[in-house]
Amino acid sequence: CCLGSAGAAGDLTGLAPRRPGIGTVGKPIKLLANYFEVDIPKIDVYHYEVDIKPDKCPRRVNR
Repeated sequence: CCLGSAGAAGDLTGLAPRRPGIGTVGKPIKLLANYFEVDIPKIDVYHYEVDIKPDKCPRRVNR
């Protein structure tokens, strides 16, 4: 989406999010945005997303 062709492991210096184009529907608004350089250390980062759902219980247990 926003990293361009450099990817997550590439050099991100000077890259701004890409704009896909100008739309034709909607109301134009004035928008201000700030971009700043972030130094990201070269470390391994792990993201886990766990969703635990219990088995269905009989109705008498859920009272």
